[in-house]
Amino acid sequence: MKKFLILIFVLFLQIPFVKAEPLNGEVSFDWISKSQMERDANIAYIRNLLFTSDTVKNYGRRYIKKMYKSKLKDEDYLKNYNDVALGKTEDYDKKYCAFFWKQYLIAYGIQYKRNPDKNFYYDAMGHLKWIDMYSEEYPNFPYRTYQYGMNGRLKAVYYFINSYDQYIYDAHGKFQGRWYKDKMYDKKANVIMTRSSWDE
Repeated sequence: MKKFLILIFVLFLQIPFVKAEPLNGEVSFDWISKSQMERDANIAYIRNLLFTSDTVKNYGRRYIKKMYKSKLKDEDYLKNYNDVALGKTEDYDKKYCAFFWKQYLIAYGIQYKRNPDKNFYYDAMGHLKWIDMYSEEYPNFPYRTYQYGMNGRLKAVYYFINSYDQYIYDAHGKFQGRWYKDKMYDKKANVIMTRSSWDE
């Protein structure tokens, strides 16, 4: 059960904190109509963009704890937890996202407006569990997000084409799925998950 909850949590972490500006021109979703060969080529192309010689796969536990010492425990976790549980998504200095299992808030994310290139994800008790680090293109699309656990190891990588179209890979470069609006598709174009929160 714990592994299942972690998987669900990781798959939902790619929900963006920002609203994108409308795209100019026509955008089409052709994942379903592409041949398997075309989808595989697309998956490989994005993987090569994400996993380069510069990709850090392990910062190490000490580095994470030293660099993010002030974020290891959310000092305002009771307030933040209650705000997020009540549906709050933003205040004057931060943006929030919530992760529910059934009716229970199991985790929440914070993006500080003064330092928007990182997201910090906490469990219900305010302990830091994951960090998302954005590429320098953020908030302009496309951009990449690298997600690290508290042990400093890479957990997942996301490629944001826009606010509703993202590719997800695990730490080893294995394709996990492609979100398009409220549906996640596997490499064979089967819907494998849905979500109720995405930016229109």
